[in-house]
Amino acid sequence: MLISEWTTILYDVAILCLLGVVFGLRRLIQLRMADRVIRDPLTGAYTPDFIQEIYQTELRRAERTGVPFSIALVSIRDTDKAAADIPMALARWLKQNMRGCDYVGRLDTNQFVVILPETWDEDARVVATRIHGAFKLRTGRDGQDTVACDVAVETWRPDAPDVWTGASRQLEQAVTPAS
Repeated sequence: MLISEWTTILYDVAILCLLGVVFGLRRLIQLRMADRVIRDPLTGAYTPDFIQEIYQTELRRAERTGVPFSIALVSIRDTDKAAADIPMALARWLKQNMRGCDYVGRLDTNQFVVILPETWDEDARVVATRIHGAFKLRTGRDGQDTVACDVAVETWRPDAPDVWTGASRQLEQAVTPAS
């Protein structure tokens, strides 16, 4: 009788351990699925929908606290020459060289955005200069060809709260050749 009681207890412990493993794996799968919803599968940058949520959150925070935030729009130049791995390389560079609190998102094939929380205009311009100056990817075997990018930066101000439109206009002017 004593052996059967111990056997039952061991079975119960084994079942509880298996349930713990199953629920742990279920949670891991849920986290990975959620990550796929907010991450671009090619670059690992945030998706446009998630970036818009972050933008709206930062906008509300800036309006509430008065502390500005900035965004940097980054567009790869010479996209007809650009290799398929260039967007991945740009996203990797941005994620590695921005602060941990910054958000890197992919808007379309060759356009990215970096949301810079609690970043004033002067600091945002330094970030833009760093991005613009550092992004030189070699595409040719001879090392002569490079692909550059255009960067537009805008900082939230109480008198000009539409940061996204301001940065988009700047980027459009940078990309469009003067006639």
